[in-house]
Amino acid sequence: MILNRSLKGRWHYLANSRLFILERLAARGFFKNNRQMIVSSSWPCIPRLCRILCSMADLETLNLLHWKLRLTQDVPQLFRSCPKLTELHLKIDGWQRLKMNEEIKNELRPGFQRLRLFELEWEINSLTVVEEIFT
Repeated sequence: MILNRSLKGRWHYLANSRLFILERLAARGFFKNNRQMIVSSSWPCIPRLCRILCSMADLETLNLLHWKLRLTQDVPQLFRSCPKLTELHLKIDGWQRLKMNEEIKNELRPGFQRLRLFELEWEINSLTVVEEIFT
């Protein structure tokens, strides 16, 4: 499935309408066997889209263009709900002010380690957070 960003004019209204449609499709199980998802637009409500993605237990490839995930909230939930995820392209929000406890680091580590391909866009001041997750 590929979601594009051909939104002009009433962007917020149209994005919410698309999220509503996706939520209905997910609730009816249409994404249950989906293996690849590409989202090429930023969405007004990250938790809503994250719930839709987490309904895709067979998801293997996820490409989130222009969409900022919260590392400590969205990514662990994604790894838990999508155990087959092996390719991840994303943008992380909030690295500069990020503080993680050991529980979150331990939850993120196996998810990142199972990835065969990981593409990350970030703005970061220090590598210590990344080093702690990957080591």
